[in-house]
Amino acid sequence: MRLILVRHGESIGNSENRLQGQEDYALTERGEQQAQLTGRRLAAGGTSAVYTSPLLRAFSTAKTIADLTGVEPKVLADVAEYQFGEMGGLTYAEVRERFAADPATASLRAADRIYPGEEGRDNFLRRVTESIWGVIDAHPGESVAVVSHGGPIALFCQTALGLPYRRPMPFSVDNCSLTVIEVSDDTTAPRDERMVLAHLNDTAHLRAG
Repeated sequence: MRLILVRHGESIGNSENRLQGQEDYALTERGEQQAQLTGRRLAAGGTSAVYTSPLLRAFSTAKTIADLTGVEPKVLADVAEYQFGEMGGLTYAEVRERFAADPATASLRAADRIYPGEEGRDNFLRRVTESIWGVIDAHPGESVAVVSHGGPIALFCQTALGLPYRRPMPFSVDNCSLTVIEVSDDTTAPRDERMVLAHLNDTAHLRAG
């Protein structure tokens, strides 16, 4: 099967340079245009099913894709972005200031920070990978899109490449980019041997806008 991981269009949180996490933000005008262009490309490719994070920026992107593909999106709660706890919704500058204000955390690298109230990285890895594998197992031989966020998409790509989950993520995932993973339908093979990362952060369709 072909798994197409779609990051949501540009959101107000993106435009304001915020650590969005599970805070809700609508799409900007640019984000809406990106969703339109993405929907046209997925319609041309014959996408048979669409799943989406419940967060507004992803759900709005998925609804626009649905209007163009004729495939109604199904909400998949566990592909939502990481829960950053108390830091969710702050600008990145505000996050840096919060950590810098405490001598115990001022010298920490971003990858080593612990956010008060965060969900935990092991939980994030487990919920995202198991949720996406549920989609894969339910759609052998099909082309399926999952509209999600930069964190979950980058995390699953690391899994597809056989890399351990680490932060910061080792590659970029742009708004409304397509990341395509070809997955063997041979369920007897180990998961890590069934996946090939065919396209990463493909934004060619956005240039038309």
